[in-house]
Amino acid sequence: MSLSSRSKICPLTCWLFLGSVSGLVGAELVLEKVPPITVEQVPAYPENLARYYFGAQVEAAPQSNPIANLQLSSKSEDTNTAEAALLCDDPTVGYALPKGSTTLLVSFPKIENLDSISFLNHGTKGDVNIAISNAKLPPDSPQWRNVSQQALTSDAVKAKIGPAEAKYVRLAFNVADPGRIAGLGIYSTPTVSAFTMPRARKLSVDEKSETFALINYSLTDLHAKSRAAYVSSGDDLRQANNMIDDQPATGYSFASSDATPAAIIDLGKVTTLRRISTLYSPRHVSVDFFILQSLPGAGQGNKAPASSPKTLRLDDSALAKLTPVGSIMDEGSGRAAINFPEMSGRYIMVKWTPATQQDTAFSVAEISAFGGNKTASLIASNTSSASREEVASDGRTVREGKDFGEAKDAKEIPSEAPPAEGPPVTLPQPPPFTFVPEVSP
Repeated sequence: MSLSSRSKICPLTCWLFLGSVSGLVGAELVLEKVPPITVEQVPAYPENLARYYFGAQVEAAPQSNPIANLQLSSKSEDTNTAEAALLCDDPTVGYALPKGSTTLLVSFPKIENLDSISFLNHGTKGDVNIAISNAKLPPDSPQWRNVSQQALTSDAVKAKIGPAEAKYVRLAFNVADPGRIAGLGIYSTPTVSAFTMPRARKLSVDEKSETFALINYSLTDLHAKSRAAYVSSGDDLRQANNMIDDQPATGYSFASSDATPAAIIDLGKVTTLRRISTLYSPRHVSVDFFILQSLPGAGQGNKAPASSPKTLRLDDSALAKLTPVGSIMDEGSGRAAINFPEMSGRYIMVKWTPATQQDTAFSVAEISAFGGNKTASLIASNTSSASREEVASDGRTVREGKDFGEAKDAKEIPSEAPPAEGPPVTLPQPPPFTFVPEVSP
């Protein structure tokens, strides 16, 4: 994309920022195809049960803010104070932790098998105590079973709590310096069925808050059959799906020599979108968001993943033909989000242009895309049934609850085979005798 066209989207400060890196635009953008996910990789992608569409709920004490007060992050800013954001799919929308004691109580519809907990920490200093229970207890009850006590470290806080069964999870924060947390994940114990046949996501189209309905469900979720399709660099391309795994504490690292990191996400089918957000290494960087009907540089039409080329090459002329739905200049927050009028496409491309080249690798934690409550409800209702058909179509049987640790061969996740003509229909064989009825007078 040329500098003059980008200046129409970005303010003057963005124009000046891009002027210092305009020499990077002339270089050819080369994107390598991401290999399919294998059974060996799947244990790294557990389901996040701390989501409203799985029936989870969250309560904050001593002060709670209703869902109606949920505020979306804008560009690289985040000022939300409603705890509901922690159970939504947009990790750029966080929750403010004030000085003193704050308790978050997350509940599930039924007792679940839990494995780990993680969340992002932005500037908060203090500690957190994590406890679990099968019954709802007062926050200060001694009957809570403590599973973790640790300091609030910078960036990501992780705790291994399982395997353990619980219906309630209590996070008790003791904050010395206020800050923000985001991207809460309470993950189940990985099983084969959790990935190949994900549980149904129940969404309501009559949400109380339009902002909540917009970020409740991400269309780039790995369990919803989205996949990382192409990346511009990286030591292990197989890890590219870390960008859409609903685990902000993990990420994908591009090569340190990559002047313009870029990634293409395949949603699996043409989908209507209204918002895209991303988390990445805090740097002065320009972020461009694109929605594409087909793969750039791969000819017309939406090719199936198996038939798409191994390498996409986009020169300056090809990039100039792509119009971003928006661009953001981030001065070091490490997050960017943009809203736009409804637009349909199958592929999302995000391109980061750092102001200066650094020796350390640039990493991306999450790329999330949202289409609003009605689109999300339709996608969610189709996700479960599509996954079940996919497993049944190739004639294989998946055992419920089988642990991934027993998988020995790195086999690709089976995909649905193309329709084929079945055997001709034949008439039943004639009986070996002839029956003649005898009529009596």
